Amino acid sequence: MPVSDHSISAHHPRRIGWLDGVPLDEPGLLAFPGIEILQSETQRTVLKIPPSPARPTLIAKIHRERDPAARLRRLVGWGRARLEWRNLMGAEAGGASVPRPVALACHSDHDVVFSDFLLDTELFPQHLERYRGSRRVAMLRVLGGWLAGVVRAGVDAHDIHTGNILVRGHDADTAHLWLIDLHDARVGLGVPPHRRRAMVRQVAGALGAARAVDDVLHFLQGWGHGARSLGIDRSWARGPDREDESVPWTEVAPALLEETLQAAEASEIQRRRRHISRAFRHRRGAYHQPVNLDGVLQVRRKTRDRRRIGNHSGPGDARAAWFGDRVLQTVWHQKPQATLFIAGRSGICEQVVEKAPAGRSLAWFLREEECKKTVSRCIEAVVATLGRYHHEGIQLEGATPGRWFIEETRDGLEVVPDRSCIRYRGRLSAGMRLADLLQLGAIFDGSVTPVDRLRVLRSHAEFGPLSHSPTALRSLANHLGDLFARSSTTAPEPIRVRGLHSSEGEVDALHRLNQAHVPQLGGLDRPDFEALLRCASLVRVVDAARPEDSAETGPPAAMMVAMRRDDDYDSPNFLWFREGFDNFAYVDRIATAAAARRSGVGSALYAVLEAWARTNEMTSIVCEVNLQPRNQGSIDFHRACGFREVGQKLSHGKPVAMMQKMLTP
Repeated sequence: MPVSDHSISAHHPRRIGWLDGVPLDEPGLLAFPGIEILQSETQRTVLKIPPSPARPTLIAKIHRERDPAARLRRLVGWGRARLEWRNLMGAEAGGASVPRPVALACHSDHDVVFSDFLLDTELFPQHLERYRGSRRVAMLRVLGGWLAGVVRAGVDAHDIHTGNILVRGHDADTAHLWLIDLHDARVGLGVPPHRRRAMVRQVAGALGAARAVDDVLHFLQGWGHGARSLGIDRSWARGPDREDESVPWTEVAPALLEETLQAAEASEIQRRRRHISRAFRHRRGAYHQPVNLDGVLQVRRKTRDRRRIGNHSGPGDARAAWFGDRVLQTVWHQKPQATLFIAGRSGICEQVVEKAPAGRSLAWFLREEECKKTVSRCIEAVVATLGRYHHEGIQLEGATPGRWFIEETRDGLEVVPDRSCIRYRGRLSAGMRLADLLQLGAIFDGSVTPVDRLRVLRSHAEFGPLSHSPTALRSLANHLGDLFARSSTTAPEPIRVRGLHSSEGEVDALHRLNQAHVPQLGGLDRPDFEALLRCASLVRVVDAARPEDSAETGPPAAMMVAMRRDDDYDSPNFLWFREGFDNFAYVDRIATAAAARRSGVGSALYAVLEAWARTNEMTSIVCEVNLQPRNQGSIDFHRACGFREVGQKLSHGKPVAMMQKMLTP
């Protein structure tokens, strides 16, 4: 079926046939067989269209203008989709390496840009990690020469960085690079000198700027050669042209190298700060990001009677943990580990649900007799990790040995700090670095002497010059240790929530916990209770608090059993919700041992349930609470968690309140 022209605003004359049989609007594309969603955001969705005998694999970028200013720009012909289309066409005509443009389709509420999908490519940062030594040097010089070609083609890219560059090839000889995301570029008017410098600095900042001097130098060597050979700018290159690994390059003017490093570093720090500060859109509400919820989760909480200190509270605090996770996403492009942040809840001011760190704390290794032989190895790994964080401008505030976690893996020791200790500073003073080192000596049980603590400090190369004054350093270590010893923990310990182990002993323990809460919960015999656990979509358990050095698990402190709307479950209350509500998570039962009440485990379980429901794109959480006998404590708790009554019904001859919490986006 040929393409209808009624929504095609522009197209490439030789490629319009590639869209035969392909829908041109968003609903049609989403329903098209074989479509794959590569990216989904509020203002942009990126789809992969499968190939056919008549077309290669294509990309469809759906642009939606949300704010009034963007809509006005679109109305006068300056919308992001139309700009990207013009830039793609102009860049291709100028000889730049960009995806091949196919067509632009404009609709009443969105626009779609169709272009070629670049098979067998990957982002430049991931591709660069494949190389070491001379091969890495050659690849960076290729990047510099390629950027000179982009400038020569007249592409003034205002958002050019290594994350917008795709690579195909197995070595520098065969590598081919493409520039993507051109909606904010300027094409066809040339690139003035100040914009050339800005583009070079952007790429240098993405490579690491002053934190990766060698990488930036090699990139500039390729840029200098390309700029001189193409007649763009001769000021960067010094000396004759050279060639290594079949890649041409030249020496760079030292003054321009230093200027680029400083400017790129300042720009990268600002970019990171802006990205981190966007962690919260509003002061109150819930913020969610998809995370794999398998394994052990932990919930941090902050009650209303504790004062907030700025945006970052103390170590262990919920808000600080959310920001710390944001820092790791920004600096190292790590996948999110914190899945849900809730602010403004009655009784609990803030909560965060995150993946629990694996392994044991450094404090445990320092105290265990059988681990004494590996202590020096653990400390070396911790100090090396600390140096890596410092290198990126990250301070670890309050990261005492109890907040460093160490796990033995096949590749050696894996060391991670508590995310709530992470603070992005951009540039660290010597005092900040020293404070982080001194914190590693904060062990107060007498098993680690001040002399042992000093060994940690001496192992850090940056503070080698201080070793000539051990008296002053010992005084600092003891003073800071006294401060830690006198201060109390600024936040309660996280509550760890795990899945069901399904062992006979655990099922027995959970059954006893259930029966201890009859009549608030429905009583079940042992086989029926086990069948309920098998039927449930979600079972989460909180173990009783125990010392870190204990290897045994105590009786469960709390449990939660929840269902999806489509689960095969015949509870009358569940069926009542299924008849009138869509896409919900149903809380069949939640029980907390007497010793664990008023410790936050109930709200922690509900926070984990909300994270699970949001990850599975559910729109509400529902449950029922007994009205006879009246369970006032449960009613008050659910109201504090954001539930409201949506009806009443008789259950086994007794009235119950049917409650719902809406999960706003």
